[in-house]
Amino acid sequence: MIELHWARDQVLDQIDVPFLEDLHRAWAECPPLRRMVAGYLGFKPRAKPSKSYHELLAMFPNGTIR
Repeated sequence: MIELHWARDQVLDQIDVPFLEDLHRAWAECPPLRRMVAGYLGFKPRAKPSKSYHELLAMFPNGTIR
């Protein structure tokens, strides 16, 4: 939501796994500005995010996030 400047409902309605994979690839090459600034200032994420979309899909066995 933050990176795309979208509302929650837009994200829930329009994001799917292929879109997430494309975003992940694009942001690996050219991260969003706020992440680059955070990295420059030494801020680090608390936990390393999972790169396994299968883990993400397993969190929602019914196929819905709502």
